[in-house]
Amino acid sequence: MKLSQKLTKESVSPFFEQWAVLAEEISNLHQNRCNQTAQQMMQGLDLFKALLTHCEEQIFPMNGHERIHFIEQRPGNYAAFRQLDELFSEMKKKIAAKRIQMKNELL
Repeated sequence: MKLSQKLTKESVSPFFEQWAVLAEEISNLHQNRCNQTAQQMMQGLDLFKALLTHCEEQIFPMNGHERIHFIEQRPGNYAAFRQLDELFSEMKKKIAAKRIQMKNELL
């Protein structure tokens, strides 16, 4: 499958939709000071890694490896949650920019 087909809204939306649900759950756990966020964070990190694999890792956020390592080391930490949320946000923007770039190359 071509990268352009992998970056369609239909193919990447499920990743971001799943993250939105998971992020809400993790946020609520942090607000209630629950110590059970690590499992959901690891699910979110697995989801992010699946998104990277889906995009063939051609699109990667700045300092992505270091940030992923930080999250893996401190999955129950609120700062790790914010980092993962930012990684998803940056990926969404990078995918949109790449789609525009590929569209312009076809013209």
